[in-house]
Amino acid sequence: DLEDKLKVKKDYKKHLSENVLPNLFAEVGLSEIKLADGRHLKVGNYYGASIKEAKKEAAFAWLRNNGFGDMIKNQVSCSFGRDEDEKARGLIDTLNEKGYPSSQREWVEPSTLRAFIREQHEAGKELPMDLLGAFVGQKTTIKE
Repeated sequence: DLEDKLKVKKDYKKHLSENVLPNLFAEVGLSEIKLADGRHLKVGNYYGASIKEAKKEAAFAWLRNNGFGDMIKNQVSCSFGRDEDEKARGLIDTLNEKGYPSSQREWVEPSTLRAFIREQHEAGKELPMDLLGAFVGQKTTIKE
């Protein structure tokens, strides 16, 4: 029950920080304000991104075709039994040819993707935001 109450409070805080305060600041033409007690409120952009599984192939193709393929991590793994260290040193195609099941995983680290979105957005570059699962929002921060 306490966790549910905490979630409600966190959701309310997020709503205030990302919607109410940025809208109020925008209405009066402010981006930051300093309070009499020394606290500093500032509304600034924040970035988020998460490539959905259904769009992963197209998103990775876009990243590769636009010179950002180095963001994609690629992991290949294979399981071996005891005393098979020599075989483990081979390449994936060699392993597959010899009948060792292997798997491959490709991904972009969320923090790398967010930083990329921020960097490109601030440089005024057009990005396929929907394809990359990306968004730019505003958030209010309070500093003591």
